[in-house]
Amino acid sequence: MWRLPFWFSLIALVFAAAQSAEIQGRARMDTRQYVAHAYMLQGVGREEASRRALEYFCDSARVAAARHASADLATYRNHDGGDSAYRDCRARGERIIAGAARRTDITGYRALFSDPRVSEIFATRPGYPAFTIPFVRAFGLVRGLWAAGVVVTVLASGFVVLILRRLGVSAPLALLGQVLYYALPTGTESMQPMCEGLLLCLLLAGILGCVRVLEGRVRSGTAISVAAFAAAACVKYAQTLLAVAGIAGVLALYLCVRWGRTRELPRPEGTLLAVTGLFAVALQLVIAVCALPGTRASLQELLAVHYSRPVPPHLLHQFLRLSLAFWREWLRGALVQPLNLLLLAAGAWGALRYHRPFALLVVGVAVAGFANQAGHPETAMGPRLLVMASLLPVCGIPLLIESHAGRRARKGQDTAVLPPRTERRLAAPEGQLY
Repeated sequence: MWRLPFWFSLIALVFAAAQSAEIQGRARMDTRQYVAHAYMLQGVGREEASRRALEYFCDSARVAAARHASADLATYRNHDGGDSAYRDCRARGERIIAGAARRTDITGYRALFSDPRVSEIFATRPGYPAFTIPFVRAFGLVRGLWAAGVVVTVLASGFVVLILRRLGVSAPLALLGQVLYYALPTGTESMQPMCEGLLLCLLLAGILGCVRVLEGRVRSGTAISVAAFAAAACVKYAQTLLAVAGIAGVLALYLCVRWGRTRELPRPEGTLLAVTGLFAVALQLVIAVCALPGTRASLQELLAVHYSRPVPPHLLHQFLRLSLAFWREWLRGALVQPLNLLLLAAGAWGALRYHRPFALLVVGVAVAGFANQAGHPETAMGPRLLVMASLLPVCGIPLLIESHAGRRARKGQDTAVLPPRTERRLAAPEGQLY
């Protein structure tokens, strides 16, 4: 009974120890917005909060530049330890902050790093800044953000293990799901001082609630799912809407096909469709009523390069042109280096072979990841926009191995009569710890 928690904790400790190799140097451009927001939530003035966030960001740039220069053939003999990168970062940031501080149209929790329309998008995401406050107060800004990343990544991997155990997967393969979460882009992006890690963690908690609904535990499963998805909406409402709508859309498609073939609708899947569909509609209404930045604002911000350039007059035409170029290059790269495609295919195959209703959940989230990337067809962000799709191999590959092992076991049982795979119960065998 103690083996699964022991090995889970040991793997998590190894992961944390490995991540301690880079405590500083991870900050990205958007990190400034979240750090300033966290300071403002604690009562720090807007200008002071922006300057503190700028200091963290520029120091991170100094560390990253020093590491690169120390191993670069052209600079390893003589470099300034990143001081020039730090000075340039501070000079640019101070000019922007000083100019924005004189404006009177910047209100709420908007920082001073960029156009107010850009800052407004981040001001509507209080979940991650609020989550980091206890860690920053306990360990300081640098180590606090790193500790918050470790905690949220380990917690998310714990939800992966719980989900796989509820599906009846053996303990070693459930731990494989934990390792995959750390090793794939899910772990990399979760450790960044950004909101993706917390978003993935809450989405996995919501999927765990959905699994309970599929088990027939409708009340507890619905409560967990709705609470987790609501919390995820506070972290990043647009991506949460995509994920929940993706689950609802895939479920609706599956039920339509099922009805056309058998003229029956399975009750657990129907209940889950109602829960996710109603939540998606409710969230869309909240976005509309609160006048939160939506698709048009996101499109303008994208094509105006964060409002550093004029907004193009023909948004749709420019977006389609950019999208065509992006997906052409994305497909070219995916074919040249097909590992990601193979992982996605293996994850989808494994989930569909082992338990089709659960596969609908992770496929829906993966579709949401691709929809998120389609809404932001740019290469600068790397795999961050597609990170939700990585949950498919994280959960699906252990299911593929478990399905293959179960198939081999059934071949060795001449007299055993087992139920069809699509009718398997989600509950773990009696006595298993999950």
